[in-house]
Amino acid sequence: MSRISATIAFLCLAVAVVQAQDDESSARPAEQPVMVIHVDAQLKSQSEVIGKAALAQILVGREVNGNWLWIPAAKGWIQQSDVVAIDKAIEHFSRQIQQSPVSRSYFERGAAQVALGDFGKAVADFTKAIELDPQNVPAINDRGTTYRRLGRHENAKADFDTVIARGVRHPGVYTNRAMVWLDMGNVEQAMVDLHVALELDQKFAPAWEASGTAREVMGDIPKAIDNYRMAVEIDPAFALAWNNRAWLLATTPDGSQRNGRQAVEFATKACELTGYQKADVMDTLAAAHAEAGQFEQAVSVAKDALKIANEQQKAALTKRLTLYEAGQAFRQPK
Repeated sequence: MSRISATIAFLCLAVAVVQAQDDESSARPAEQPVMVIHVDAQLKSQSEVIGKAALAQILVGREVNGNWLWIPAAKGWIQQSDVVAIDKAIEHFSRQIQQSPVSRSYFERGAAQVALGDFGKAVADFTKAIELDPQNVPAINDRGTTYRRLGRHENAKADFDTVIARGVRHPGVYTNRAMVWLDMGNVEQAMVDLHVALELDQKFAPAWEASGTAREVMGDIPKAIDNYRMAVEIDPAFALAWNNRAWLLATTPDGSQRNGRQAVEFATKACELTGYQKADVMDTLAAAHAEAGQFEQAVSVAKDALKIANEQQKAALTKRLTLYEAGQAFRQPK
């Protein structure tokens, strides 16, 4: 089974870490982790807009030029007025609430709390946003995604039911509800919602990723791998889909579906996209190296993953590290 799964917010379809990549220079400015504080902040290359950064998205910049911050992984510049240092993010949004205690202000701080992993406080902010404006559908949706992260599946489903009952026809909310159905063990209903999501938008990558997870649950490993492939073809920056594709290629008990070389390639891509800052993604890379017979690299990556893992992740990582040290690859149980 894939160990992380999609969650889609209305204002930011994914809270992603964009990490600076090494360049050829040995001396470089210090990296600057920042959070986006405005909706649809622009990323530019010279005078051309090359993309947008979502509210509460975390970026890592490196070089400052006037009011512009260079984001190496995006190969573009963002205005410094559109971001704030990570450790000042909640302070910024709290100040916004003091100045304007309206629904949107609480919603924006809730999005920041999610990005920083403080889900309990995020639920409180989204709930306050809904109390101030019961029509704030994005707050209802994003509270649902946060409830799911907390394992409160009935609460999450209730929020997604409410959004859909309001007439929202967005593939994201159907994908979100599908993931809750999966959490609750109802694969059939999950597939119904995912079918609706893809009918609404065949190019909606999170629905393909979630379909891959559902196919895993159903035991259809070839279809799961193909669904993850579809997700990354649509969105090459979709770290979650790269990770889950690599995890299957490295660890499925079906030997005919394993491919260590591809697993290393795809897991490396996922690690690059997440800046080597997510223990579960580095865990996948370690498993991929082991499947490829590269046990020295597997041990090294697993040890690095343990350094940033939470207590829940450490137990499984430690068991797998023991396997790699003994020259054995990890296999999911049949």
